[in-house]
Amino acid sequence: MNSYQEKVKYIFYWTIIFVVAGSMIVYGISKPVQFQSFKDATNLNVSEGHKLMWTFYSYSLIYPIIIGVFEVIGGILLLLNRTRVLGCILLTVILSNIILQDYVYEITALNSAIYYQILVLIILIFDFKKVKKIIDEVLRSEKTNRNMALMILALVIAILFKYFETKII
Repeated sequence: MNSYQEKVKYIFYWTIIFVVAGSMIVYGISKPVQFQSFKDATNLNVSEGHKLMWTFYSYSLIYPIIIGVFEVIGGILLLLNRTRVLGCILLTVILSNIILQDYVYEITALNSAIYYQILVLIILIFDFKKVKKIIDEVLRSEKTNRNMALMILALVIAILFKYFETKII
């Protein structure tokens, strides 16, 4: 690939990073203000699901603030080369939650959340070598029967714990 194409890819890559990181940081910082009070409860232009979700979020600001903190952290992690994949994973978890809620409760911001998730996936495609290395490391198997036997034993113990938990609690 020639130098011009490399420069265009580089600019595209960093543009996406800045768009997602900047947006997530701004969205995260604005969460406390966004849900302070729900004034649209009587607005006929929003769905009942929208009213329900906004009322839920504005009932206690702790939950939206926690989401906002993770949005800010995810945005900052995207800006750093060593933590970019972690930032993408964190933002994927948050955005998946937002996409599901927006879809179920008919929130008009659904397209925006999908847009940012697509951009996060594009960043991961650009960082495919890093993603592959992480997956290889996670899936690298220990080829000893002893570890497999210990895992099976741990599974049996976990099942017993769950059995007794349902009887006791």
